[in-house]
Amino acid sequence: MSPSVALITGASSGIGREFALHYARLGFHICMVGQNSLDLQNVSREIEEVGSTSNWVLADLSNTHGILQVLNECNSPDVLVANAGITMAGRAGTAPWNDLEKMSFLLGTGVAQLIEGVVPSMVRKGEGTIIVVSSIASLIDMPNSAVYAASKSFATRYVSSLAREVGPAGVKVTAVCPGYVHTNLHRRAGLDHLEKRVPRWLWIDASTVVRAAVGGAQKGKSVVVPGLVYRVSLPFLNWSMAQKIWARITRRGRSRKGPKA
Repeated sequence: MSPSVALITGASSGIGREFALHYARLGFHICMVGQNSLDLQNVSREIEEVGSTSNWVLADLSNTHGILQVLNECNSPDVLVANAGITMAGRAGTAPWNDLEKMSFLLGTGVAQLIEGVVPSMVRKGEGTIIVVSSIASLIDMPNSAVYAASKSFATRYVSSLAREVGPAGVKVTAVCPGYVHTNLHRRAGLDHLEKRVPRWLWIDASTVVRAAVGGAQKGKSVVVPGLVYRVSLPFLNWSMAQKIWARITRRGRSRKGPKA
């Protein structure tokens, strides 16, 4: 009998790597998607060490061609984790339009395309799990990151709507919306000053994100926020004073961007 398959995008590091190892420990075959073959090979070796198997697809998911590459390799997974992404910060009007277009597709439309490609097979089987790694930015106002927040909001709203549609068919759909996570995301985006300026108690580990996402999916939750500090503070984060404090802590320079796995 063939093992169940987990398709993980952005699997070469950080949250994606953590998801890959989580499902590998459960005996899933892991189909990884990323853009760095060396990093994917390293994760593949880790997967072998926990007794599972894997393959990988090198694809740029900021365009439809990349989405089709992935679907050609793995169009009927039992689990899909859509984690690939970038972050971008800067004042409105300072980022190249092409960069904004790629980010919006990668974090929004591309996520929907990938899910639309696999969800019919899950519905036919009467089971499946879809997890989208969104962001707390999708739930609050984010000055200087407006397009990023809007793109993540697209994904979160898509997930919560889809969950109502396919939940009765046995398919679990969950968006996990973390705040600051210990990964290389900010460093690769040129925003490594955040690691020094943002208080330690606002940072969580990738494993916390995975536990919250998997647990939320098992409970049938369409949106989960990992980390007690974020769950408690979320209702207040759009208050004017909270926004001013956040802006002061995270103040940064010119627009920058970078890949997440």
